[in-house]
Amino acid sequence: FLAIIRNSAFDLVHPNDMNKIEKVLKKVQVRSMRRVEIQMLRDKNHFYLFVKHREFKILLEDQIERKIPFELFGFYVLALLFLLFLYFWLTRSLHSLKALHEKILSVDKGDLSVSFKSENRDEIAQVSNAFDDALRKIESLMESRQLFLRTIMHELKTPIGKGRLLNEFLEDEKKKEQYDMVFERLELLIEEFSKIEQMLSSSYELKLNKYNVQEMIDQALELMIMDEEEIEEKVEVVVVEPLVLTTDYELFSLGLKNLIDNALKYSTNHKVSIKVYANRIEIVNEGKAFMENLEEYAQPFNSKGNGLGLGLYIVQNIMKMLRLRMDYEYVEGRHLFAIFK
Repeated sequence: FLAIIRNSAFDLVHPNDMNKIEKVLKKVQVRSMRRVEIQMLRDKNHFYLFVKHREFKILLEDQIERKIPFELFGFYVLALLFLLFLYFWLTRSLHSLKALHEKILSVDKGDLSVSFKSENRDEIAQVSNAFDDALRKIESLMESRQLFLRTIMHELKTPIGKGRLLNEFLEDEKKKEQYDMVFERLELLIEEFSKIEQMLSSSYELKLNKYNVQEMIDQALELMIMDEEEIEEKVEVVVVEPLVLTTDYELFSLGLKNLIDNALKYSTNHKVSIKVYANRIEIVNEGKAFMENLEEYAQPFNSKGNGLGLGLYIVQNIMKMLRLRMDYEYVEGRHLFAIFK
């Protein structure tokens, strides 16, 4: 029996020491059988097996000393330090990415003055510096474009002003009135051009209010270089139900003007129908189907539509700014653009 116990890495505790040891040991587990109770005890470094019977008691000591595995503990400490270092490194890297993301959002809102310059030497800093260089070039190009457009508009206003002045000396009142109308339309076109420039440069501030769509249609027709008789002949306006929109009066009228102008230019019968419903406006004209997808024609300065692209590009940008949905479909030989409330 003793040989079996020793081969199992246990040693029998002397009965004289049993009571003394039992008092200082801590119970780990207790299991009771029919006549025997077996307890697992332990002290600081050893485990004990205590067998209690009505007729005898046996205390067996585990000879394998349970020491703290300092090597494993050291490995755990090193792993913990590595994880902490990795956490702080990732936090710092993500902070740079978060700052970069916030700056990109500012650029998306139209603020090109944001600086992306970084003194760091990591990959994120390289991306930031490259983005900053590209942004500065874009900013320079936009400033050059704005200066060019403003110079052209200024130069156009000069001959118009001189023409108005010379027109005052005309004796023929009918011609004088006709020239006044032409100069007035030219000034409206320059103002329209100015609004388009502001819109494309994201510097235009919306002036939102509630307006009757009928009033904005009248304003859009006023912007077109057509006399009243020509408008009555070519443009049909039908108000099925009144519609009120919360929008920018001038910008929405400008979008309608471009949409109506394109419909007239590319209509096979040179007529356009405008219908107003409770939730939408429809601009309809007869014409040949587009050879390409509408998105291709809506690209700026697209040549596939013989000039159609710029008008649609302006309209789409205006509707996007005003957060209005515009749908298109071609049905039975007619182009139909619908602007929804």
